[in-house]
Amino acid sequence: MISLKAWAKINIGLKILDKRDDGFHNIETTFATINLSDLLALEAAGSGVVVEANDPGIKEEDNLCFHAADLFRRRYGITEGVRIKLIKNIPIGAGLGGGSSDAAATMKGMARLFNMNIEDSEFMSLAAEIGADVPFFIKGGAAYARGRGEELKFFKLPCMEIVLYYPGYPISTKWAYDEYDKTMLTPGVDVDSIVQKKKKKIRQGFALENDFEKVIFKFHPDLLDVKMSLLSAGGFFASLSGSGSCLFTMVDEGTRPKVVKYLEGIGAQYFEVNTI
Repeated sequence: MISLKAWAKINIGLKILDKRDDGFHNIETTFATINLSDLLALEAAGSGVVVEANDPGIKEEDNLCFHAADLFRRRYGITEGVRIKLIKNIPIGAGLGGGSSDAAATMKGMARLFNMNIEDSEFMSLAAEIGADVPFFIKGGAAYARGRGEELKFFKLPCMEIVLYYPGYPISTKWAYDEYDKTMLTPGVDVDSIVQKKKKKIRQGFALENDFEKVIFKFHPDLLDVKMSLLSAGGFFASLSGSGSCLFTMVDEGTRPKVVKYLEGIGAQYFEVNTI
């Protein structure tokens, strides 16, 4: 049996550049892995691919572990089957890349299970067939990303202390992009002015921005309120990760207790993590 961790990520800033002819979007963002992970265990078993998840809401046909293992078997002519046990710790639909990370870990686990030596470049090419941000998780760490998120330039990032806030509900990335496109074409709530009014009394810190906030805060004003409160509590920077629903804030030893106290005070689900 092969056991692996599938690390989550945050997006440090996210710019949506334009919509492509293939229906996807060109973006600019920085990915950074954090030490929150799903757990996977793979073993050879019979034929085909079986995924057993601790979350009954995960459908096998929609699970990226299943698709990654199936693609891997077909690409390398593996006839033996595999059983994958998946323990989800990363919230689903939170903008933390849990499904993509699971897919990347599955591919790496398959290679170990069947004693195959595959270069990262080959892994990343195969991973791109599963999803745009899956190649990043083959290496992890930190990377500046362009295109759909698959054009990567890796770099060293100093360890940063992070507190994640999960609101208890998912946000569909497809829905977020669709709403973003509508927002760019038709008049809507001027979220930027709302944010600026609330920022007047708050030290914002870094100027990095996530374009999805223009849309997400319109439909989920609770997230805007929590973001402002995280900054007010002492967070150096607060942002959605990806299209949400998770917010994260950067802290240090002095500000972490204040941020945690605020989140505990509202009964929030949160995670204390750091970049890796």
